[in-house]
Amino acid sequence: MIAISRVARKINRASFFHVIVQGINKENIFKEERNKNQYLKLMKKLCKKYNIKIVAYCVMNNHAHFLLHINTIQDLSKAMHIINCLYARYYNYMKDGRRGYVFKDRFVSEPITSKRYFINCIKYIHMNPVKARIVKKCEEYKFSSYGSYKQNVLNDELKENEIFSKSDYEDIINNTYTDYIFYDIDENINYKIRQGILEFIKKEQIYLFEIFSNRNILIKLIKFLKNVKKIKYTQIREFFDITRGTMESITRRIRENK
Repeated sequence: MIAISRVARKINRASFFHVIVQGINKENIFKEERNKNQYLKLMKKLCKKYNIKIVAYCVMNNHAHFLLHINTIQDLSKAMHIINCLYARYYNYMKDGRRGYVFKDRFVSEPITSKRYFINCIKYIHMNPVKARIVKKCEEYKFSSYGSYKQNVLNDELKENEIFSKSDYEDIINNTYTDYIFYDIDENINYKIRQGILEFIKKEQIYLFEIFSNRNILIKLIKFLKNVKKIKYTQIREFFDITRGTMESITRRIRENK
């Protein structure tokens, strides 16, 4: 994760960000229901003011997750600054004049760069209380957007202990946001990777099938795409549909053989 204030590049069009806030020293700053309600109230109010859409959220005891649709980095930065300042003032007052910092950082965020990542991010956010063993099923947790997703999108009851399937989330996306939001990003990266593969094949004088039948060649290609074409490992992994564990093993070998 990276602090949003350190993001150097400009976002010229609407974008999605996974935003996280956490209590300082992992303090349970949202432990009581009134705390969770107050933070959500501030989020909704300020997001509306800065034209930020809350796609998904989950407020836990010591941290909170939000998937936000923004127009500019500046809007997000201003909104989160005000939200956290107001909440810190509220929290300190409710704690009988407590003083000092409330949040670990201003906030941290990660840009959502593909439709797949978008779907997985929503799943991850909604699964937080289940993984923490606070509830057995996502819909049992009051302070997440899961309930509204289920009510607004699905007609059939979900199986017990089951979170939305990939197709369910894709229905949400297609009903809420058009595909063009991710189209440019996905297509540009995929094109860049395909061009990189062609360049690699020509350079190494090999056949395409050898990449998929010889692990050493695949590793060499991934190293070429990362170091020469400046493509991120996560983008390469998504393009080739490589599992996270396998990708970690490959990147480890690449680093060891530098």
